[in-house]
Amino acid sequence: MRSSLVSDKPHTGAEDTRTRILAVATKAFAEMGIENVSMRELTKLAGANVAAINYHFGSKEGLAESIFEEMSPRLNNMRLRELEEVLQEAAAQSKRPSVSAIVDSFTRPYLDPAFSQEGRLLAQLVLKHRLSPSPMTQRIISRHFDPMARQYMRAFALACPDVDPDKFAWRYMFMTGAVVLAATDQNKGNRITALSEGRLDATQPDALAKELREFVEGGLRFDFESAKP
Repeated sequence: MRSSLVSDKPHTGAEDTRTRILAVATKAFAEMGIENVSMRELTKLAGANVAAINYHFGSKEGLAESIFEEMSPRLNNMRLRELEEVLQEAAAQSKRPSVSAIVDSFTRPYLDPAFSQEGRLLAQLVLKHRLSPSPMTQRIISRHFDPMARQYMRAFALACPDVDPDKFAWRYMFMTGAVVLAATDQNKGNRITALSEGRLDATQPDALAKELREFVEGGLRFDFESAKP
């Protein structure tokens, strides 16, 4: 495992220790999971000692928080820029925003192969906060994700004016759960492959994005009250 994570580039005295630790920890956490990477492994990968990690970050959790503090605003700002483009285009044409386009902007960090490493880390953060919330995850979610979530809820309300706006708090949470679980099952032998007896494969990003978009869009836009007999 270690050989797949260590860079071929030799460490030099000119390298910044903090930057080097952040880089190798980001890759290790994404590939193996935060809980599965020990401080001993991190020191080997970074060519540093435990004292250096503690000096710069305080602990492994402090290191993880530093990674999320850098990554979260960068990815979320990218999503919000794309969301704003969708809303502006709809307004210019006097149309409702496209639900599928809004969903695509939200899922991009999770499903776009260009963000595969960061998408895995993002999914880990969300799952960690859902399953075993900590003061660290609460800080990151409150600071960087709750404001973004409210902007998406408002966008969905614009796109689906027939749906009670209060429902989008629920539907945003359900969307996030579906997206994160789908994003974390893209390995060989994934659940989709097993359930379809080999006919389907969640490692195909275009197919996964299409099916997930259709499922999420259906749940977001459907007006259950009007559909009642």
